[in-house]
Amino acid sequence: MGSAVGNLCSHDQAALEESCTCFSPKDVVQNNEDISAKQPRLQYSLQEVDGGGSPDAKALSSSDFGGRITPYDVSGLDVLAVDGFIEAKKDTARCGEAPPLRPCPHAVTPKTASKPSEVDDQSRPVAEDDAASQPLECGDAKINLMIQEAVEQTRQTETIRLETEYRQLRKTEKLEQWQSAVLETKKQLRSVASRTIPGAARAVNRYGEGELPVFEEGRHIPVLGLINPMSGAGSGADILDVARRSPYYQDRFFNIIDVVKSQNREGGLLDVFRLELNNAKDEALKLGTRPRLISGGGDGTGSFALMMIFLALKANTGRNEKAEEGLEDTGNGFIWTDKQMAESFPAIAQMPLGSANDFGNILGWGQKYPGDAGPARCCGSRAWPLKDLQRWMQALIDPKSRIVNFDVWGFMPAKGQQQCDFKLAELTGKRGCCPKQNGNILLKEAGKPVPFFVALYFSCGFGAYMTARFQINRRRTPLANRMEYVRQAVGIIVERTPPQMQTRLDNVNIESDAGQYFPPRKRRGRGYREVGFYNINWQANALHGYDRAGMSTRLNPCNSRKPVMFNDGAIDLFRWKFKSILKNPGLKVQTDKRKEVHLSYDGGKGKGIFFQWDGEARFAFSPNDKPFNIFIRKVLSIPVVLGPSLDESLTGPLDNGCEVKFQMYGETESERDLVRRRIQQLVKGDLDSELIATESEIRAANFVYPEEEENNNRE
Repeated sequence: MGSAVGNLCSHDQAALEESCTCFSPKDVVQNNEDISAKQPRLQYSLQEVDGGGSPDAKALSSSDFGGRITPYDVSGLDVLAVDGFIEAKKDTARCGEAPPLRPCPHAVTPKTASKPSEVDDQSRPVAEDDAASQPLECGDAKINLMIQEAVEQTRQTETIRLETEYRQLRKTEKLEQWQSAVLETKKQLRSVASRTIPGAARAVNRYGEGELPVFEEGRHIPVLGLINPMSGAGSGADILDVARRSPYYQDRFFNIIDVVKSQNREGGLLDVFRLELNNAKDEALKLGTRPRLISGGGDGTGSFALMMIFLALKANTGRNEKAEEGLEDTGNGFIWTDKQMAESFPAIAQMPLGSANDFGNILGWGQKYPGDAGPARCCGSRAWPLKDLQRWMQALIDPKSRIVNFDVWGFMPAKGQQQCDFKLAELTGKRGCCPKQNGNILLKEAGKPVPFFVALYFSCGFGAYMTARFQINRRRTPLANRMEYVRQAVGIIVERTPPQMQTRLDNVNIESDAGQYFPPRKRRGRGYREVGFYNINWQANALHGYDRAGMSTRLNPCNSRKPVMFNDGAIDLFRWKFKSILKNPGLKVQTDKRKEVHLSYDGGKGKGIFFQWDGEARFAFSPNDKPFNIFIRKVLSIPVVLGPSLDESLTGPLDNGCEVKFQMYGETESERDLVRRRIQQLVKGDLDSELIATESEIRAANFVYPEEEENNNRE
């Protein structure tokens, strides 16, 4: 080891005559360097050891070194302060000299501590070449331990620093790559011609080479568009092309199909849509309003566009480097706070590009796509369709257009359950008047969208089965689609019920917050064709709902029955059969306002029911042969934009006295949190595995899978 710091005075030798006593000079030279020249000469007496020692001992403190040395502090000197005890050799110390050392009674080996009785009484210096074989002195052990701890701490600190610098470098590189990908996507977005999509549109744009109306920043309301290019006989693709030629709209009108496909691509269309949505939010806030979003397509596009908004606003909590891309969680699972969602969630405007266009029609945006009909259509002029499209857009961006609340309902787990207990499949088969093969319906894995949001209506029975068959036989024009609906309806009436379905609505039971609703008065379900609810007062361009009333009231043309309203916080349940048309009379369906609906089905193995929501149909069945439940309640209140063709005789008064804002709905905080978690499950894809049946599940439930039926036919 080195020599002790300081000099043992001859006056202190008497303390060493009686026994071997330890002193604690707090500072030990680390590299055998004599630093007596560096420090003032010190006089000190013995330190107490284990409660013994000289009663007048004086401890060596850091103040003796001018305060430059503190215990376990090496700053400023090449020394290390420790609380070890080193025994002095009693006959060799002279005044002005440092005493030689021998192993201290308190010395320790790497494994065990030596007892004082085990130490030789003869003191001797520790030779350097013999140091490895000697037990470590108390001071040496603590020094080594401190050195090891200091080295380890330094290593860890340096490792953390290097890792932090590396992560920051990688984050910067990835951010630059992402920004470059976004710019490339925007470039492609402006250059791609949507009408080149096979089957999307004609070779020549029906709107000609014109542009959308000029957008005046600071006056007009910021707008984005999610358009289905396949809808409206390809009119959606033509509208996207017109937007590509229009300076303001070229970065804000999106092919909704491509956005869905690009959701997992860095810097893809979903990222561009998110950036533009954030920009529109900031622009709208300067005007004291919220942005607007066009949902262009059929009736199912409305709820699908709603899901795309949540997908764009989803926070990426698993990757910290996403913070620079604006994907950090604000505490609710989304990149916008609850306050931002309430104030800036885009107001939906439905562009009617489908067949029935119930959603667009009830909101006042028309039943046909812009430019579909007019005085110049017969001669093939493109000037009038373009002007009609421009008028439609002018009404949308006009700050005078009204915005109101709109109730959205959702598929939720039944009360007391953590998830839904049914599985979904989709009807398939050959195109034609009858998709069945050998009397059986064919079922495959259900495609997108997964049912959650219900904006318009829900039903099971005749209409749902008809919609499922129509999806196989979808046509290119709205008129051809309406005729296809009629053909499939006639087929259902004249054909035998397939063995995978019950007769009409047998074994279907519906309860609501007001009690049992279906079947009514102990009747069997087979007496009815359809049961469900309306959220809007328009279905299939034919059916409307009004409060239940007696015959005399129904026959009175001046009656005051309330229509179905989309912002009264209630769904309007209905049940009907063909005789109801005569009983009502006409196509005004009697409805009953309720807060929720709970459908249960107990058909046994190999049986299920078709249901439809917002024009999309699926087949529901139990994966374990037990009764299953479909529970629907209000989940959202969203803002919608009203168009110039609004008919309040159908909607009823729309000023419900509530502030127009976005909010997740629930009577309690736990119910609202459940809605939030369910939406997050939807955008993360977790509902796919919960609801969509696999091929093995379809086969295990005794349903016919397409390949299985083809093999049977070949045999």
